Amino acid sequence: MKKLISTTLVLTMILTMCACGAKKDEGDSGTANTEAATTEAVANTEVTSTEAINEATLEQTETSSDDTNNIRVGVLTMLNMTENEMINYRRASSIAGKILSDEGYLEWNIEHEADGKKPEWTVSFYDTLDSMLMAINAGDIDQMMVYFSTGKYLCANNDNLTTMHTLNTDKEYNEFVKFVLKGHLSNDFAFLMMEGNEALRDEFSNAINDMKEDGTLDKLISEQIDALINGGDVKPVAMPTIDGAETIKVAVTGALPPMDYVAADGTPAGFNTAVLAEISQRIGKNIELVVVDSIGRSTALSSGTVDAVFWTRTNQLSSNHQKLSDEERASRLEKLESKMSDEEVEAFNKIKETIDFENYNKIDMPEGTICTVPYYSDIIVPVMKKK
Repeated sequence: MKKLISTTLVLTMILTMCACGAKKDEGDSGTANTEAATTEAVANTEVTSTEAINEATLEQTETSSDDTNNIRVGVLTMLNMTENEMINYRRASSIAGKILSDEGYLEWNIEHEADGKKPEWTVSFYDTLDSMLMAINAGDIDQMMVYFSTGKYLCANNDNLTTMHTLNTDKEYNEFVKFVLKGHLSNDFAFLMMEGNEALRDEFSNAINDMKEDGTLDKLISEQIDALINGGDVKPVAMPTIDGAETIKVAVTGALPPMDYVAADGTPAGFNTAVLAEISQRIGKNIELVVVDSIGRSTALSSGTVDAVFWTRTNQLSSNHQKLSDEERASRLEKLESKMSDEEVEAFNKIKETIDFENYNKIDMPEGTICTVPYYSDIIVPVMKKK
């Protein structure tokens, strides 16, 4: 029997990554806020896109209102991305989605927009996961875009929710699918720090790399993320205490359960605490957890309230791509395209024209910040109410 894992029109993941009222971050109402003034200014804010994302624009044709299907999408706000960039990413998702569906990588869990009408998306930004959940339950939006692990967690705990698509993981990935699922359009998660703190960044990165090599990181993902998605209990982890050692303050948000989880009583638990406890032991420094709203991550960091933030979105392949010369980039792209079908090459080139790969690794990094190597990667899924 095929092993099926719920996921998305994978490129649709970029919608959430790009949904950013230019200077805002996502947050979860289950977290405590150390930046009360910031939260008061942005809490419960909902912004609706003034420009719908119309697939017909890709074909440069005009469509009457009777020929369009309006789809209301909710996304969590982010840092460092403009609405126009979000629109371009959403357009790219439709390009990739057709290839993924035609080649049998995607199966639909529910009836999709295949009624002959052109989809027209309108987007609303939400500062908290809870506010977006309230919106979909109230019928204010048709879909909400969340990370795969978070979507699985929500669906496991709510019988009324389902992911829109299913991905067949038994089918061998070709080069185009690898580009979509594991390449420049995936989200990597890393620790965020301020410039000038390169020594600490390197200590964290070395510890993470060691955890990857010895299997510790995979073990923590299985025990703390996969188990929770499959109905297991959240496992609090005691932070080690090292006498006489320096103390590093690290912000956690609870905004991306089960990766970044904070219990109802405000206690961090699960994967975030497990990773930080392991890093503490490996670098020989105490780590103090500070719970903040994700909307206040950059403020907590720049103000010196914390030394590091548990997560920021980045892209390791994009970072590596930037280090190549123009000739090396062209050679790699030519080699990649040589392994694709004509249809895939056409889609691939359209995506490259639509998305700014050169800056994709900076999508969630304010100016003046640096980040570690990633410790987790994920894609985005559309979650909907069951029909």
